[in-house]
Amino acid sequence: MLRAWRKRHTESVLRTVRKPVSGIVTLLSLGSNLIAQRAFEKNDKVVYEDAAGRQADLGIGFSPVLTADGRVALIRGRPLDSDLVECGRAETKNWIAIYDPATMREKTIFDRALDYGRPGTAVCNFEQMQLSHDSSVLYLVSLVYATSGSLAIVDLTRGSVQYVPGVNEVYVIETGAHRDELVYQRRILGKVHGEKSPYYPFIHARADGTQIKVIAEESFTVGGNDKVPRLRAYLRAIRGTITVNGRRLP
Repeated sequence: MLRAWRKRHTESVLRTVRKPVSGIVTLLSLGSNLIAQRAFEKNDKVVYEDAAGRQADLGIGFSPVLTADGRVALIRGRPLDSDLVECGRAETKNWIAIYDPATMREKTIFDRALDYGRPGTAVCNFEQMQLSHDSSVLYLVSLVYATSGSLAIVDLTRGSVQYVPGVNEVYVIETGAHRDELVYQRRILGKVHGEKSPYYPFIHARADGTQIKVIAEESFTVGGNDKVPRLRAYLRAIRGTITVNGRRLP
């Protein structure tokens, strides 16, 4: 399921606005001094594009996220199957870095294995990442179960980690009163025709992963986000937005 998710995000484009910086970023005149940027995947690499359409190849990586201050956070390395992972080698693991288009410098913000609540396990291959608004909390989804993934919530300041098993994808709410809370898709058990059966709904959760409300069992279409009417309606109701496949919902 998560491998299918990775294919759906091959051309994941994320947009934000920020004040101009020297060099690579150019001012757009849209009635106010706002600048649009984007970062996306192309041929196993991450590309950064400024408002003028100028592109910078950031090298091998995936799941790019634009931070609130206009930098690009990304998973370094290639998507890896579990049987190919060796956490002691850069070629066979993933780590998280932030690239600054203004200075053209990059720094690693996370580079260690996680056990995802299973002592003795070393997981250093990731499927998706997100960051809190202030970049202090990192969210990492990994494929650790046969039927689902799991979410690691990493406090980058304290180094503490907590897990939410069953999560296949996660998005940080970017605006409104619920900013920095989460929308994730998770495998849970529910009753279908009187029998317990797993299903995969979108869930609104607190920043620590605690469930607030089950939203709906819906799925994004390949390369799009047009088949989630109940998720859209819920986001409108709470006046929140998330970014999926390069477009903001709702």
